[in-house]
Amino acid sequence: MMEIGTPLGLGFASGINAYFPLLSFAISARWLHLYKVNPTFAFITSNWCIIALVILTILDFVADKIPVVDHAWDATHTFVRPLAGALVAAASSNRVIIPIGTGSSISSHLLSAASAATGVIHITGGGLLVLALLGGVLAAMSHTAKATTRLASTITTAGLLNVILSIGEDILVCIVILLSLFVPAIMLILLVLFLLFFGPRIFRAWSRRSSSAGRL
Repeated sequence: MMEIGTPLGLGFASGINAYFPLLSFAISARWLHLYKVNPTFAFITSNWCIIALVILTILDFVADKIPVVDHAWDATHTFVRPLAGALVAAASSNRVIIPIGTGSSISSHLLSAASAATGVIHITGGGLLVLALLGGVLAAMSHTAKATTRLASTITTAGLLNVILSIGEDILVCIVILLSLFVPAIMLILLVLFLLFFGPRIFRAWSRRSSSAGRL
């Protein structure tokens, strides 16, 4: 059974901060050795990529707390965040735990041997694409929720609460990342609850935007 809460949780967090979840996963894989990166995306643990992610994370942290700039930053990241969510979901999709039965079939013996030899089966092809899409969709949903909340705050409070909202979002991202990396089962449950409560509203918002764009 795959620890699917990890890639999906990191993808969700990317909709709020495009770079910190990927940076956190890269650090946890390279120096903390908590995970192994899917070989296709091994470049995320390279020096140049980590340095770039550190710089972008700092820029995101600062820009998100400056009035007007925060809205421009959100607008420019409308497509960046879903792409980041897809990337981090795919990169963290490396671990699959295969339950081995107690039967004596040839397939069971082969699976046991493979599991004992590697402990890890890398997801490729269609499975990797599905996880990337799910990560991207979750990032798009959390981005929509963030941008909508920030716009409502600007309209109702003239942006006075935007900095507080930004700090709250930073805390939320940290919590989501920690849950995704260390308690993926709980993260998965929280994602399901998010989809149940907020999913319909977000999809309706997307539908209204599509209708408005179509009329234009």
